[in-house]
Amino acid sequence: VRFHPAWHLLMQALCTNRVHNLAWEEDARSGAFVARAARFMLHAQVEAGSLCPITMTFAATPLLLQMLPAPFQDWTTPLLSDRYDSHLLPGGQKRGLLIGMGMTEKQGGSDVMSNTTRAERLEDGSYRLVGHKWFFSVPQSDAHLVLAQTTGGLSCFFVPRFLPDGQRNAIRLERLKDKLGNRSNASCEVEFQDAIGWLLGQEGEGIRLILKMGGMTRFDCALGSHAMMRRAFSLAIYH
Repeated sequence: VRFHPAWHLLMQALCTNRVHNLAWEEDARSGAFVARAARFMLHAQVEAGSLCPITMTFAATPLLLQMLPAPFQDWTTPLLSDRYDSHLLPGGQKRGLLIGMGMTEKQGGSDVMSNTTRAERLEDGSYRLVGHKWFFSVPQSDAHLVLAQTTGGLSCFFVPRFLPDGQRNAIRLERLKDKLGNRSNASCEVEFQDAIGWLLGQEGEGIRLILKMGGMTRFDCALGSHAMMRRAFSLAIYH
């Protein structure tokens, strides 16, 4: 996915100011959520699209700090860094990381219980995913949290862009969404062609785990809406 050079400058500014992880630092002080919210709202009045990867990374980080699969334990440092790294490299080799999510499928929309993507457990404990996602946010992310069906029910998987051996994961981008709004932020349709993922939590806990991430993103939706109303109000007053 190719971006305008300004996109990368905006992303670096967001990461430098830790809008993606301020509240999750070990030395985070009281009020970190408020400080982070203020930074988020200021940026939203300039360019809102670049906040989508920041929001999802912020929402996924506390879950991953507790549940990162064993082969990816070296991701903790770049997850908590203040660097933006757009290089196409395995996550453990990068200075900063982005995390996305993949839930929606064409036959179900917001009804994720009707998802048909299947995950089959392999001998090494990982899972093979076969299926699709109709709306796959931030395809340039280093990993996505993905919902898929298992024998134990709908489950949540950590699906990295690169496998531990350095090979690209079998995630095929079908097309980018041609969106009316939020165009600067890439969203796409993907196919999982024997992609490899790692189970987070237990089989059947997919909804519970993904909602932990989803709840955080809804908080940012409220912040972003407030910020855009403030910008519109300011433009009207000072026109």
